[in-house]
Amino acid sequence: MGSRSFIVIVVYTAILFVSLENVHALPLSWASFDNDTDIPCIVSRQDWGARPPLERVPMEVTPTPYVVIHHGGIAKYCYDEKACAAIVRSYQNYHLDDRGWFDIGYNFVVGEDGKAYEGRGWDFVGAHAPGYNTQSIGICVIGDFSDFLPNGEALKTVHALINYGVSLGKIRGDYHLIGHRQVRSTLCPGNEFYNYVKTHPRWTPDPVPRYQSTSSI
Repeated sequence: MGSRSFIVIVVYTAILFVSLENVHALPLSWASFDNDTDIPCIVSRQDWGARPPLERVPMEVTPTPYVVIHHGGIAKYCYDEKACAAIVRSYQNYHLDDRGWFDIGYNFVVGEDGKAYEGRGWDFVGAHAPGYNTQSIGICVIGDFSDFLPNGEALKTVHALINYGVSLGKIRGDYHLIGHRQVRSTLCPGNEFYNYVKTHPRWTPDPVPRYQSTSSI
């Protein structure tokens, strides 16, 4: 092979590599997952090592009209079930022992391993969004997403979990999606993640609370 041909091949390979890198760098959108019909992998409370709840309150409004998106707010991330389960346990410990709640506050927690971890589940009131707990499913993604988005695996699971909730009759088909910061003074779910949440076709800028509750459950 001549030196000129070798140079051409090297240059072509470099261009192809850069092109592929750019494809992967393209921003994800909710539409990226519209054709996915997979049922999300949900890790049960038993499998992630949950402590028993102090009490359970049945969901007041079913199917729920709202889905509230959160992030953990701590720059601690996970990419396998063992690591994610440990972080979910730390969330539950904090909510039980420091906040004095009945259980972990979220209905589900999603890791960047692409799995959803059952918190309070579909049927019990969470403690994640004052005024909306009795009429929403709260989904938290593990990590701090102020400056970048969760990975594609986590975003796909959030999308699939919502669709699955609709198919089960736990979330209304005409639900509204909101970020945690829309219901209280907080940076959650982080600037970059919240900007992504706002691109969802069911995001609403004007959520309506069922009532304002000052109690933690």
